[in-house]
Amino acid sequence: MIVDTDILIRFFTNDDPVKALRFERFLRSERKMAVTAVTVAEAYWVLSSFYRFPKMKILDCLESLVGKASIISPKILLLDTVTILRRHNISFVDAFTAAYSLIKHQGRVLSYDKGFAKVKGIRRIEP
Repeated sequence: MIVDTDILIRFFTNDDPVKALRFERFLRSERKMAVTAVTVAEAYWVLSSFYRFPKMKILDCLESLVGKASIISPKILLLDTVTILRRHNISFVDAFTAAYSLIKHQGRVLSYDKGFAKVKGIRRIEP
């Protein structure tokens, strides 16, 4: 089964304690659940923009979730994204792109965005 963003938001914010507890119990049951990278990106955006969570708190939440054995996700890619976000003031999407590039494309990114130069190992290339 796949987890929707609203489940993660209830869990991380505890704005509905009953729903948060229900998901926590689900996690403890060790049932396998998939969390997509898009879902993680949306959760990051909602927590930062709507709930105004501090960046490091969001990253702690996401890192904890992705690290759970019952969660099926592109773990290395998402954990590398979190690491890049901890080190640099860039967007989630740019951090994800950088992490993906480092894993799959020898750090080469075709972009006009000079912010990629902040990330160690990234070689930004303009067309």
